[in-house]
Amino acid sequence: MVTRQPIMSVPPRIYADFNSVYGEGCSICWCLCYGLPLRDLDEFAEELGLHDGMPVMLYYEDESEEFEVSAVLVETTTRPRWHARADWKTQRQIRG
Repeated sequence: MVTRQPIMSVPPRIYADFNSVYGEGCSICWCLCYGLPLRDLDEFAEELGLHDGMPVMLYYEDESEEFEVSAVLVETTTRPRWHARADWKTQRQIRG
């Protein structure tokens, strides 16, 4: 009998506008986008199999900087439906 190793899945890499957090000291971002061109994450939820608590990789980039941070998705009942809670201890500076 052959034993198969579990497949390690890579979390989806999702754009986040980190200037859109709920308030001072809060780690939940609401402006999440996916794909090229970037579109609202709500449009991809079913296709990506999103679920509350799902690990994702958030990223931000502009002319001066680019970074990413691990996060978990938070599902809400309002639009936009998907938010993310960043784990800032995992932030990785890519550029800037």
